[in-house]
Amino acid sequence: MSNIYWDKIVNEYKQKPKEYPLEYGEWTEPYSEQLAKVYKQDDIVNAPVSDEVIEQVEARLDVKLPPSYIDFLKYSNGLLLPDRFTNLLPLESVDWFYKLNKEWVDIWTENADDKISNEEYFVYGREQDACKIRVKYLKTALQISDSAEGDVLLLNPEIRFGEEWEAWWFGNALAGAIRFQSFKELLEYLLIDSEINDDYVMSEEAYEERLKKDKDRLKQIQKESLENIVSNMLSVGVGKSEIVEVFEKELEVTQSEIEKMLNMNTIDLNNKGKIEQEDNKKSILEKLKKTLDSNE
Repeated sequence: MSNIYWDKIVNEYKQKPKEYPLEYGEWTEPYSEQLAKVYKQDDIVNAPVSDEVIEQVEARLDVKLPPSYIDFLKYSNGLLLPDRFTNLLPLESVDWFYKLNKEWVDIWTENADDKISNEEYFVYGREQDACKIRVKYLKTALQISDSAEGDVLLLNPEIRFGEEWEAWWFGNALAGAIRFQSFKELLEYLLIDSEINDDYVMSEEAYEERLKKDKDRLKQIQKESLENIVSNMLSVGVGKSEIVEVFEKELEVTQSEIEKMLNMNTIDLNNKGKIEQEDNKKSILEKLKKTLDSNE
């Protein structure tokens, strides 16, 4: 593949109407320094990666990275994707998913049943079931994007097609992953072919599972945030009564943020038509609200 090919599909993506403007980056996870510069220039393409950086990162990770991924990074070292709630990281920021998001991986892999047959697993394209994944691979997957709003792009070295690694668009909203046989196919899907899965309807069971995992992950983030607040106040000698007052305010804020994020995900799912039963969705959300309220 040449830069002409990458330039062609990136430019096609630039021309497509975006559901979310580029400015959405202001409230996602912080970009790396390189992507921050790209964002300020009102562009999505970064400068190419150097051979020296490729060698350094491969040495750090102790792997030989797949060719189509490296080929793209030599065109653009990272990429902003304004309507995907995720962005390709510069190679210097790439690391193992378990290292960057241990709690997320632990939630998905705890008590997981990975008895997915080869006949079920090795299905790609329109016919695949996003829920039919082997979650054990999350522990060895390489995270190549940021992970805002519960979506993340991964490369799976456990499944290879020649020198290429299987590539995942993994997300809580999918209750699993849309998988591809290479990074090239994943990027083509993200930039120009995402309609391939528009007819996918999430089952009631998958939606229940997705909400549970979303809630567990957000509660873990909330717990860590509140623990840090209390720890910091104790370290500077803040009185107990003041700590309780601040804690209650922060608890209210984080609870509100959790509900906003879950509601945002639900609205997104509804807009894309991924839930068939509106009454079922309402019932699930009512159960979730009661669960969250009981933790106040």
